[in-house]
Amino acid sequence: MIDPSGITSRVLDSLSAAGLLTPEQISSLERQAAEAGVSVGSALIERGLVSSADIESVLEHEMGVPHVDLSSYAPEDSALALVPSTIARTRRVLPLFEIEGMLTVAVGEPMDVFTLDDLAAELGVEVEPVLADPAAVSAAIAQYYGEAAAEPGPAPRVSGETGASAEPGSTSSAGTPGLAVSDFFGEYSEEEATPSVPVVPIAEAAEEPARQPVETIQEMVEAPPPEGPPAIDLDILAVADSRKVAVLVTEILEHAVSRGASMIHLLPYKDDFFLVYRVKGVLEKVASAPLSLQGALIDAFKSFAKMSVETGSNPSFARTRTRVGDRDLVVTVSSVPTIAGQRMVISLEGQRPEPKGLSELGMSDAEARALHAMVERGRGLLLLCAPVAAGASSTYYALLAHAAKVGKTVYSVEYSIDYEIPAVAQVVVNTASPVPAANYIAAGLRQDTDVIAVDSIRSVEDVHIAVEAAGLGKLVIATFPAADVASGVSRLLALGVEPHSLASALTLGVGQRLVRLNCRSCTQEAPSAALAKLPGVPEGTVNKAGTGCPNCGKTGFRGATGIFEVLPFTEPVRSVVAAGGSAPQIAAAAEAAGMRPLIASGLARVISGQVSADELDRVLRFT
Repeated sequence: MIDPSGITSRVLDSLSAAGLLTPEQISSLERQAAEAGVSVGSALIERGLVSSADIESVLEHEMGVPHVDLSSYAPEDSALALVPSTIARTRRVLPLFEIEGMLTVAVGEPMDVFTLDDLAAELGVEVEPVLADPAAVSAAIAQYYGEAAAEPGPAPRVSGETGASAEPGSTSSAGTPGLAVSDFFGEYSEEEATPSVPVVPIAEAAEEPARQPVETIQEMVEAPPPEGPPAIDLDILAVADSRKVAVLVTEILEHAVSRGASMIHLLPYKDDFFLVYRVKGVLEKVASAPLSLQGALIDAFKSFAKMSVETGSNPSFARTRTRVGDRDLVVTVSSVPTIAGQRMVISLEGQRPEPKGLSELGMSDAEARALHAMVERGRGLLLLCAPVAAGASSTYYALLAHAAKVGKTVYSVEYSIDYEIPAVAQVVVNTASPVPAANYIAAGLRQDTDVIAVDSIRSVEDVHIAVEAAGLGKLVIATFPAADVASGVSRLLALGVEPHSLASALTLGVGQRLVRLNCRSCTQEAPSAALAKLPGVPEGTVNKAGTGCPNCGKTGFRGATGIFEVLPFTEPVRSVVAAGGSAPQIAAAAEAAGMRPLIASGLARVISGQVSADELDRVLRFT
């Protein structure tokens, strides 16, 4: 039985909607997979009912999964830490970034998306894919994890490093230019290149007992204990003094931060439990104690995170802020009951600054004014459409911040929290809970709020509640994974939303993508065959591109910005939606209504010399 909310189920539904598989074939595949004890994806590949190209087309056009150039991404340490190198190599995935239990990975072979549900189950997180060149995925895995015969685990890096060079944006040993995630929506600065955790002084580090880095739980159990006295003494748990155990929690947090750990694990194994850190992608066994003593430490961490200690028989999740040493941290605690005992994972992340405004994200003044006016005076559904990792969440938070600034009461339902906005009621959907996101959204209708926001819509139930809220006079801001506004509306209709209800609810649509900016220090005229292929390029336009210099790490790029399309849903556009129009029909009605499409926004950047024609072609794919 496949998970109806999993990637496999969504891909099969999209294949059926595209006419590539019948419901009978899908049922047959599920039976075959169950009888053979294999995944549905394996059964699909074995029977050859669809090709890899079919899967790729469905992922991109039906599900909004983007193709990415891995030169645009420097995988975050926390993401690399989640996926051991053995798993990354065998499953052929490159983790890019992880936000509150949602891990985005790059896959090179479209068929590999059918393995991601198993990967999610192994790692205990949700997984979302992006597509990349297979050779680039293999090269990046070797770059960040080392060659297969080398020492397990990624080479130690600090935030902002890509590959062998310590300079952000530098060219790796594989020849792939990198762009740090911190470069998105801003210029590179020395502050962004500093490590995200304090560096332990050499003298202090020398006092730490040597530890053997491992990648699997079995290796961790079999690894010898570190020499010398333990850094963390778990024997205090035998005293059963709640105050002393609370002090132990503080000691563990401080020690983990000093070690540069991104995660803390409390892992039950047979008759013992282990305190384990995830440091630069590998596991470090810190201490162990009898399993009978684990409960006191589990309860102490739950109390620290303000979780109910009576939820031992159910998965539980909590998020809190604290200060450890000189660092302000967001601590996420996830606890899951297993047959061996409670398994707890504590994630340690630095606090983010306030979200940027719409203009800072790259939106034109006219577009920003339209969205601000909508937030200040509008009602109905404001739909943000973008592929994964295309910046929709940044726009989402910019709108929430503006709504709070002008005095609106805002209720936001989120799967992960990128920014905390004190004046916004931010509710995190607990993916470990049986309560669906639609229930959280529905609860917002009874909270006397002006604005209800959802990041992101994932089911037809979510859409129905959002449409209902819009019909009640609320402003609803929602993100939805899609290539652009037209395809986003078309996909909502394909989910089964009633066309007339959706048409009456929609008031404004926003589509967006990210493009890398030319380095201003080395930009010059550069002939490009892609320029002539851009639709609507004015005669005499000169292409400019960065040639590479020390300021940009010899990549030619420095920073990134957004390109946008903003569509007011006028009556002519609504009539096409109400009739259940296709994506091309909706797009045609939108352009007739005067919407400036993504290509026009991107072309303006090319004409100004900020973005090269090849970069715009890479993002919007005209050639």
